Amino acid sequence: MVTAAAAAVELGISLRNDVEIHLSSGRDEGGGSVRQAIKQIITNVPGVTLVEDGWSSWERFRQTVRHMHLLLSPSYTESFCMVVADGIVEGVAAVVSDAVDWAPHDWQANADDVGAIARAGRRLLRDHQAVNDGQAALVKYVKHGSHAWENYLAGKAQH
Repeated sequence: MVTAAAAAVELGISLRNDVEIHLSSGRDEGGGSVRQAIKQIITNVPGVTLVEDGWSSWERFRQTVRHMHLLLSPSYTESFCMVVADGIVEGVAAVVSDAVDWAPHDWQANADDVGAIARAGRRLLRDHQAVNDGQAALVKYVKHGSHAWENYLAGKAQH
């Protein structure tokens, strides 16, 4: 999250746009130091605001995501990433790491490289087909998973 926040700051500066960094809050689970690091990154950076969104219902979360221009989710361990899937459904592209291997390749950036995340973000913001690519990748992933599950169940039923 800290790398994503730094990339968001870089995007805002390079594009000369205000930036809102949304951070889920209310269930820290050890995330207090992350919040503090992000606050330090944005301190005295004009046009950058940290918005701490409390945990909310899925419907409310999707309403929040719907109003974003880009998601940054360069996770080290995320295998699916429901946030990115929700973003795609709401028409928002995302920069992810290679851990989210189902996402389009050009959405992926090194999770440790602020510059790479920001560059991927700039590309996605300019690419009017990016969300369509994400939707196609998500549909393909779900179809593949459903097919694998059906095969598994069919194999179990025969034993």
